[in-house]
Amino acid sequence: MSTPENWNLHQDAESLVLRYLDDPRPDLKDVIIVQYASLVERTARKFSGIEPFEDLVQVGFIGLLNALTKFDPNAGVRFNTYATYLVAGEIKHYLRDRAQTIRHPAWLQELRHKVGRATSALQQTLGRAPTSREVADDLGISESSVQEIFQTQETLKVASLDAPVPGEDEMGEVDKLDAAAFCPEQLTVEDRVLLEQALKQLRDLERQVLMHFHFDAMNQTEIAAKLGISCNYVSHILRQSLTKLRKILTAEEEKDRLLRRQVSSVDYDVIDTATGSYTEGYFHARLREELHRASSDGSGVALVMLRFSGLDRMQKFYGEQSVQEFLADAAEFLKDNVRRLDAVSRYGETGFAIILPSTTANVELVRQRLISKSERWMSGRFSGDGILLEIGQSFYPVDARTAHEMVEAAQLRPIGTPAKRAA
Repeated sequence: MSTPENWNLHQDAESLVLRYLDDPRPDLKDVIIVQYASLVERTARKFSGIEPFEDLVQVGFIGLLNALTKFDPNAGVRFNTYATYLVAGEIKHYLRDRAQTIRHPAWLQELRHKVGRATSALQQTLGRAPTSREVADDLGISESSVQEIFQTQETLKVASLDAPVPGEDEMGEVDKLDAAAFCPEQLTVEDRVLLEQALKQLRDLERQVLMHFHFDAMNQTEIAAKLGISCNYVSHILRQSLTKLRKILTAEEEKDRLLRRQVSSVDYDVIDTATGSYTEGYFHARLREELHRASSDGSGVALVMLRFSGLDRMQKFYGEQSVQEFLADAAEFLKDNVRRLDAVSRYGETGFAIILPSTTANVELVRQRLISKSERWMSGRFSGDGILLEIGQSFYPVDARTAHEMVEAAQLRPIGTPAKRAA
């Protein structure tokens, strides 16, 4: 393993990762691996006793390399935290495969994983359990294949004769939380935002203990030494904070159920059939709800407004159907370039509104990204038609306090006009 002489192995590891992302040189990668070797070993030690420690370390280094390849510095997460997730996940996948009493072919394991992932995504989108046909259409496979996966899932499960019967709670609360494998690739954006908001409601000490235990891969002894408290107190805080988190998350789930019940009882359609986006009626109700949520938990919410002008000329030349197809394509374009958490809705005849929960001043980055990508998108598909995009943004609580003020503050301006903050 080559190490340049002018590099100090003790320099900040995070800055090394950023340098590697800008210039992915093999010798710099070697230095990063050396710097994070202790993280891999510490994570592997948590699983020692199941398989040889040396094997777990080797698997952990695969997770570290994957983290270095997939890491996005703009996501707001430290590389140390992200790497811990992927190292632990790689080791757990390795142990899962090694521990299978019934050996499954690799293609079957991969298909089962895809079916499970598609089922979870569709359930969130549809608000109910998807059918075999819906899962099959989403994956592009036969319905019979999906049905076979569902039927064999229970058959392939292996349980211990010594396992507690359902309803008995013999595993510690902290062990359950750790077994949940907090991995960013397994949590949706909505779940991550909800978890972040729930953590903010804990005491500082509770939050520190949880972060050290679950995100920094520190054991209870290390946490006690770092915070200057006893190991018994650390154990007590872990159990207590987990109980609090469960109550907070349960309360949030109940709020969401009430919101969905209210939405289902209103006298307007939720989905605009022409574009596949939300309707304007749903937009107003959702914006009021997000503002209420933001004022309750101290977070933020942002709004991006867009309008296409010049579509009348397209209608005269190509017909009304061409305008509807353009707006449907525009809705898909917007949904592809924002988070799944964000809500894209129709607004007016030729406009859209995007609600961005848990977003404040960085809405300007979203606006710039949409401008950059929309220029390429429009020039490639509709050049010469004279279509102009106007866009504006605002965010709570700085630009506005009410839904009406949010819309007013998001003043629409043609692309190229600098955005102005509301007074």
